[in-house]
Order: sequence, then structure tokens, then C-alpha cells
Amino acid sequence: MSFSVENSVQCAEQVFRSYPSKDPFSSFDFLNALDKTDCLDSDSGWKTKCLNHKNGSVIPFYEKLNSQGEFVFDYAWANTYFRYGQPYYPKLVMSVPFTPVDGKRIIGPDYKSNSEALSSLISYTKEQSYSSLHALYVDKSQREIFKSNNFIERLDCNYKWVNRSYEDFESFLSELTSRHRKNIKKERAYIQKLNIEFEYLTKITKKDWQDFYLFYAMTYAVRGQRPYLTATFFEELNNLKPIILFAHKQGQRIAAALFFQSEDKLFGRYWGTKEHINFLHFECCYYQGIEIAIKNKCVEFDPGIQGHHKLKRGFEPVINTSYHWIVDERFRSAISNYCETESQHIKEYFEQSKDYLPFKNV
Repeated sequence: MSFSVENSVQCAEQVFRSYPSKDPFSSFDFLNALDKTDCLDSDSGWKTKCLNHKNGSVIPFYEKLNSQGEFVFDYAWANTYFRYGQPYYPKLVMSVPFTPVDGKRIIGPDYKSNSEALSSLISYTKEQSYSSLHALYVDKSQREIFKSNNFIERLDCNYKWVNRSYEDFESFLSELTSRHRKNIKKERAYIQKLNIEFEYLTKITKKDWQDFYLFYAMTYAVRGQRPYLTATFFEELNNLKPIILFAHKQGQRIAAALFFQSEDKLFGRYWGTKEHINFLHFECCYYQGIEIAIKNKCVEFDPGIQGHHKLKRGFEPVINTSYHWIVDERFRSAISNYCETESQHIKEYFEQSKDYLPFKNV
């Protein structure tokens, strides 16, 4: 056989190191940390797999027992399978668990090797009687591989901030219309009047991680859910050079947000607070992130998916793409038609969203 499938990414560490990812989330350190700190278990619905191809390419992927933590929603597809008496789960997913960020889903030396590895994973999907194979948030550089292997393309829209050589936050504000500029200043002034101060940490201690995790866990507790990620998971991330932002009020930490920088891009991930304060989320996750991006000369800041409200705060619409390989031809045809119609709506929304941007010249 030209490939093997293991139940861990550890067997592929050398390949990951040879072809390092441009984002921290597709790295060996991040994916391995998920494995070794009990984030992926039967309760989460994620079971780690890794295809090793003899040509040198590897594909980390997951057997999924549900659709939680993916952020590309296919519950309607699962319900349709159920109505017709067919199992949708388990399915296979090429993604980063709980982390909707564009990235390379195949690790390897070149297009030919990666395409061969993907063809092998398709064969594995059929041979093992899975319903489907899904590649979520695929980096632009690899989208053609999935198209050429007859995957169904599905579009969505999220929002990113673009650095146009701003010197500071004020120079960014100067590019906005008066109404939007005043709105952002009003939101930031509200936080300032409460004497909330901010602390940036790049040298992170165990106590810092414990404090951060308390805030992170609270975002789930208010919804009656358990956190996706464990406390020990975050402690494994120091090699990825994370940045923790703590908000202080009256000398006490009251909120936190976590950022990662990779090359010239900033990523905002995970936040929480123990006190509801108007605009604190915007300040911690958006405005402070913009300030970090400007200071560190990042060309782009990805604050996470969803949120039409980001538009008027200067985050621009961006199309992201996932790909789906459906085994059953009958369902494949129906899902293909669904994605084609949905993607047309996404394209229309993308163009319409530009009308809500706050910039003077848009």
C-alpha cells in the first residue's frame, strides 16, 4: 500500500518540521498539543488520524462523530441523511479542531505529491465506509488540489483587518468617515473612563495561563457548556510565541484575550471576562489587536470568524473556502446544488458588505 494511517500526528513530526506552516495552528506543535492534553476525546467528537504517504506528504485529519467545533455548518446535510435512513457520522474532516483559520491541509514537498496523498485519502474514505471527507478553511495555495480531485466547493465570508502602513491607531482612525471615527472613539473612551488598563505578556508563566484559562472557561460556563480546550493545552503553546492581553480594573485582572503572530500576520483567538462591561470585548479583541498589529508591522489581523458588526470597525470582508467529497452520488448531487446556490448568496453578501465599510474612499 502507498500510505498508512496512524492515530496521532507524532509519527509525522519530521515532515511537519521540513515543511513548516505559515500559521501557528497548522503546525506540529499546535496539533500535537491538542492530542497530548486531552482536548480530543469521545466527548468532543474528534478522533485524530494522520495519513503518511510514501511520497513524503502527510495529511492530518479527524474522524468526526458530530459537527461541533468545525464552524462550517453541515447540520442540514446530516439531517437529510437521517431522514433517508443513511448515516452521516462518522465522517472525516481535514481541519484544525475548534480553530477556523485558513491553512494548508496537506503537508508535503510539492503539488504532485500532495495531490497523490489526497487521492489516497479519498480511497481510504470509501474503503472504510465513511460518508464524506471535508477540508475546511483551505489556504489559497492548495485550493486547486481539491478542485482537481472533484471536491465540492463551498464559500463563506469572514472579516480581516488590513494594515495600510498605519503609523498608529490614530492614523487608522483618520482614514474613517467622521461618524465611524466618533463611534470608535466613544467606545474606547467608555473603557478609559472606567480606568481599565491593559497588560501585554509574551513571557507567560503558569500563573498567567491559569488566570487566562479562568476567563476563557467563563465564556462557556455562561452558556452551560464545557470548554473545548483544556488548561494544560494552553501551557503547551509557549513555543508558538503567544501574546496574552490582560485587562485590569482596580488592580485586578478582569478579562483576557489571546493572540498569535506568525510572520507578518496577527491572529486573535479566545477571550473571556468575569465582569460584563460594555465595549470591553471590542476593546480587548479588536482595538487592542489593531494596536498590536500596527506596532508589530503586521499586514493583516484575523480576529476570528463571524460578526457583521466588525465591518463598521474597519474589518474587511474576505471569502473563505471549504471543500467536500461526498461518497454517495445521490447526496453528492444534492449537496453540490446546495453549495452552488449558497455560494452565489455568499458572493452577493460579500459585495454588499463593502457598502458598510467605514473608510472615506470606499
